[in-house]
Amino acid sequence: MIRVQLKKPRVVYISTYIPRKCGIATFTKDLTNALNLLNPERQAEIIALDSPESESLVYPWEVSHRIRQQDWSDYERVLHYLNRSNVDLIVVQHEFGIWGGTDGEFVVKFLEKLKKPCVVVFHTVLSTPTTHQREIMNYLCRRAGAVVVMLQAVADLLRREYGVDPSKVAVIHHGVPDFPRQSPEEAKPRLKLEGRIIMSSINLLSESKGIEYAISALPPVVEKYPNFLYLVVGETHPNVLRQEGEQYRAKLKKLVQEKGLQSSVQFIDRYLSLDELILYIQASDYYITPYLNPEQAASGSLAYAMGAGKSCISTSYFYAREMLRGGRGIIVPLRNSSALSHALLELIEKPNKRHLIERRAYSQGRLMTWHRVALNYLELFTNVLAQSAPTHDSFDVPPTLDYVRTLTTRLGILEHSSLKIPQESQGYTVDDNAKALIVALCRENRFLVRCYLMFIIQAEQNGLLYNDRSANGEWQGKPDVGDWWGKAFWAISCLVTIRPSPLLYKKGIQLLLKMYPHLLNLSSPRSVSYALLGLCVLDSNQVMLPGIENTLRENINELAKKLTILFSSSASNNWQWFENYLTYDNARLPQALLAVARVSKNSDIQKIGIGSLDWLIHELFDQEYGCFSFIGCNGWYFRGKPKAIFDQQPVEADAMAEACVAAFLVTKDEKYLNLAKKAFTWYDGDNILHQSLIDSRSGGIFDGLTPSGRNRNEGTESVLSYHLAFFSLQSVNIFNPNSISSKLWQCN
Repeated sequence: MIRVQLKKPRVVYISTYIPRKCGIATFTKDLTNALNLLNPERQAEIIALDSPESESLVYPWEVSHRIRQQDWSDYERVLHYLNRSNVDLIVVQHEFGIWGGTDGEFVVKFLEKLKKPCVVVFHTVLSTPTTHQREIMNYLCRRAGAVVVMLQAVADLLRREYGVDPSKVAVIHHGVPDFPRQSPEEAKPRLKLEGRIIMSSINLLSESKGIEYAISALPPVVEKYPNFLYLVVGETHPNVLRQEGEQYRAKLKKLVQEKGLQSSVQFIDRYLSLDELILYIQASDYYITPYLNPEQAASGSLAYAMGAGKSCISTSYFYAREMLRGGRGIIVPLRNSSALSHALLELIEKPNKRHLIERRAYSQGRLMTWHRVALNYLELFTNVLAQSAPTHDSFDVPPTLDYVRTLTTRLGILEHSSLKIPQESQGYTVDDNAKALIVALCRENRFLVRCYLMFIIQAEQNGLLYNDRSANGEWQGKPDVGDWWGKAFWAISCLVTIRPSPLLYKKGIQLLLKMYPHLLNLSSPRSVSYALLGLCVLDSNQVMLPGIENTLRENINELAKKLTILFSSSASNNWQWFENYLTYDNARLPQALLAVARVSKNSDIQKIGIGSLDWLIHELFDQEYGCFSFIGCNGWYFRGKPKAIFDQQPVEADAMAEACVAAFLVTKDEKYLNLAKKAFTWYDGDNILHQSLIDSRSGGIFDGLTPSGRNRNEGTESVLSYHLAFFSLQSVNIFNPNSISSKLWQCN
């Protein structure tokens, strides 16, 4: 797929933010500072998520809006702003506790109404979520153009436990400052810590940090090294402070007294500035994160210590296990003070081992600097925008035929696939081979033209056609004049118009003359419409058919009359349609009448064609999302009943695009041209789920939109619909002018 050249994006970040005392707030500040250096002309904009405690804070200038966590009206106000802005991308920082509603469920409702592409950064991924938490995570992964995690192990967890496509997950390190390589002895005097062996933990204090286990590990260490000092740096987490006060800190201080460690443990009860944080880390000989949650997937505290090249000891949680492997630190079991003591004594007593760990940690930290991390994010943003960018006039070549070829055997094009694997056992249809023939004609691929033509010829019996053919080549059912017949007539009309070769032209004429006498036996409004499209191609290109040219216009009028009678008998003021329901390939009906109006100049037929198309557009265009939302096949839309939203099928986008092209050709009204393009961009993510159905790797098209996301199968009807929609647009020079597509669509 051709990609659009994108300028550096304008990005809005929805997150907690400084001066709120929160690790995600600090992360977002550091990340956006680094991104601003790479993208100075489009500085990061922040929408701050407020907790009750942070509502009184004064935010810096880059915060444009605030969202009170549990106030949905704030979310709606921000949605109104974003959906009408020229913002390119939204980055959502996700932790269950920072969004409103149960388990932070407001994030789902928010993203459902957001009309912009987004990236979600996960700070926690649970291996055993509740049902509700899993539903939220699954939705976020479907909705996002990409999700970011900070560990490969977490990416594997998303794939294994949540079924997330690995290609959608980016692993990007938690960033760290660009620490100079420095001995702790250089920094200790600035903190008046000369002569001490320093171990530190720097966090917002809460029970999940496991500080009591680190304190309990100290007596054997202090006994051998009386100058040892453990710094517990950071104030109590605001949420803990609100709910419990300083109970945990008091418990830790009591434990220090009980262990007789008053001179070996120092509490620094305040929130550090970045400069102070760096200084305390640089002054540390050892760094410890004795956390209690084995699923913790990120730790800015540990990341910063590694960035500074410190000897780190951590309990066995997700982030520590991956970051400290390969000899970059020491992992001990959770809640095990004796293991902590042993690890610490080993490092003190084996300086060579300590120095090796420090070198390895610092080398890893070079890959984690904020500058490198920001480059990775900027590249990700560009890729997501390229994938979600609507297909538009800058595309100058047709879609690849690779997947069409994959689906084609010596007999014809297969009907179904499982995922992207053709299912030969499920056979073939004239329906698909007829559309494939039109696509092959537009691509001037004579080999495929012959293959699909021969399939239709072999389906013919006395001018009627079988539709279904088994894998072994046997025809199923009886020959008839159903919808497939109309599509085949349309396709053969296109073939004799294009004349790909004298032999193929001759075979096409022979088949068309056999089918022609059955035209007036058509009764289904869709079979009538397909046949009308074929007749109008013949008429507008003045194709001379021996013995029938004098009846061509007569049959056009007779078939058009069938549609107008249906419309008159069904239509009312609020139901401008040919039937009492909308099912599949709906826009073909007005498209056929507009094709007739173009060749016949019949204003009455044009009025019905335009009126019914305008009504259909009104019913299918979702004003809230600003995109087409086609009738779902799970229930359709019956007069006076609710519309089925899912599953939405690609064939509807094609029919709508072609019908709007027909309306533009008749009226010269640019709005129909814009609507045709809007229908086409439905394939590439301009839909209510904001998900592209284009598989750029295979060249296939996913089989529609379901309540849980894309249908992962890539069937024949879907990919052919995309090609046909493209060529209909190409016929009016939205893309490169193409003489073949012009001949086939300029009539309609």
